[in-house]
Amino acid sequence: MADASVNSPPRGVAPSRNHLYTSKGAENWKCLDGSKSIPYAAINDDYCDCADGSDEPGTSACGTGYFYCANAGHLPAYIKTSRLNDGVCDPECCDGSDEFRGTVQCPNICEQVGKEAKEERDRVRKIEKEGGKIRQGYITYGAGAKKKLQKQLNSLQAKFSAVQQKANEIKAAFDEANAKREEYLRRTKIEREAARKAQLAPITEQQRKRLAHATDVKSGLRAALEELKEKYNKNYHDLVVKDTITGFEEYLKEMEQETSDIATGEVQNTEGERTADEIFHALQDRTRDVRKDIGKLFQLLKVMKRDHNVEYNDEAVLKAIKHMDDFAPTWQDDHNDFVGEELIEVPKDNFEASEQREEWERTQEAHGKASEAERKLQSEIQDLEQKLSMDYGKDETFAQLVEKCFEYKDMEYTYSLCLFGEALQKSHSSTSLGKFSKWIGDNYDTQLYTGGTKCWNGPERSVKVVMSCGVVNEIVAVSEPSKCEYLYKFRTPAACRVISDKDVAEDMDMLLEAVMPSEATVAMGTEATKKHDEL
Repeated sequence: MADASVNSPPRGVAPSRNHLYTSKGAENWKCLDGSKSIPYAAINDDYCDCADGSDEPGTSACGTGYFYCANAGHLPAYIKTSRLNDGVCDPECCDGSDEFRGTVQCPNICEQVGKEAKEERDRVRKIEKEGGKIRQGYITYGAGAKKKLQKQLNSLQAKFSAVQQKANEIKAAFDEANAKREEYLRRTKIEREAARKAQLAPITEQQRKRLAHATDVKSGLRAALEELKEKYNKNYHDLVVKDTITGFEEYLKEMEQETSDIATGEVQNTEGERTADEIFHALQDRTRDVRKDIGKLFQLLKVMKRDHNVEYNDEAVLKAIKHMDDFAPTWQDDHNDFVGEELIEVPKDNFEASEQREEWERTQEAHGKASEAERKLQSEIQDLEQKLSMDYGKDETFAQLVEKCFEYKDMEYTYSLCLFGEALQKSHSSTSLGKFSKWIGDNYDTQLYTGGTKCWNGPERSVKVVMSCGVVNEIVAVSEPSKCEYLYKFRTPAACRVISDKDVAEDMDMLLEAVMPSEATVAMGTEATKKHDEL
């Protein structure tokens, strides 16, 4: 039965839309999509006449329209007309007007709901107001931050020009001193090398003897093991002896030089092409290599002596052990020669003219200091240029939070975030979740951090930081919606609005003016509608 007349608005129509259902002297009413005209009495007659469902705002006949719940004492709302008189008290209609036929009794709880909603709005408004005041301070700071950075940059750039000029002058002096030194060294090379050779002759000869001694010892140990390999009694099946032979065979495979004589010869054969210092150090290096070989061979025999089966009395084994025992005192007595605890002190090369060297060392030191000062200043300039190019949000609001760090702990990890820097996941060690990349969108409420440590069989870790209004800066939640893609929820005054009492009043007016859902809103509400229908 229709509930509308030419003089009264039909059920389910918002006051702001009453004019759409006023007769204005006409006998018929036109569907809101303009497709059809029907008598006023056909509005809300529980029969769908209009394709857009606009003739049935207060019944479920069309099911495609929207019903207005006045919700006095709370906020008005819309629900789909398909949900009218379906036996379910819809929470959007706290006044119970969606079940007007009385199939079920829906109490009017708008006063209670309205009170709770107002308390929540007041709580949020208080946070927004306090946060907005703090944000205003951030804006004030941001306004001067980049000016300050630019002033610092201008100062450093002016200083850099002077430092660079001074560094170039010092480099020119160093280049000149270096050229003089190289010319001097070229002219005096033969006589200086002869003097140096004579100076190093005693310790070079001493090092040759060390190498020869070490070579003899190595040859003796190797010969003992080779004889053991050939003559040990295989019928005894002594596993320790077999392990010794195997270790010796592996050693032979690793050897690049077959005999110490060849190695010594290599050093000697190239002496004509080397300086006295190069010859001495080559002998030292070769002696060190031979000592390592001695240690390996001695250890093979030492282990065999300790662990072999003494009941077998294998002559080859006993002979090899005796050779090792004979060598053991030498190994101890000449320990310094073999393990290098006592190094031969190499005299300093003083055959370059002292004045020549002092001038070169002085200009070299000055050049090094000037270059370091230039590099340091250049690094500071680049750092300032990077900070100046950074997007700190509208009114530079986030400038005060640059490099400020925050942490959030869950049951397993500690998550940290240094704004505009890096996000980390910490446990026994730190894992990078990414470094600041950019803002997402134009609202300055979401940051993206990328390039974190690569996941096992996955992508590089990354973080989205979603910001909301809060009185203090804090991470309030961390999750991992997708593999290696993290979500930080971050509260900050920087995300608050700077609001006035007028703004609060306008916001309330908007809440009280229920808006007819758009197509996008309808699509978003599909899931909620499904759940309702299931009830």
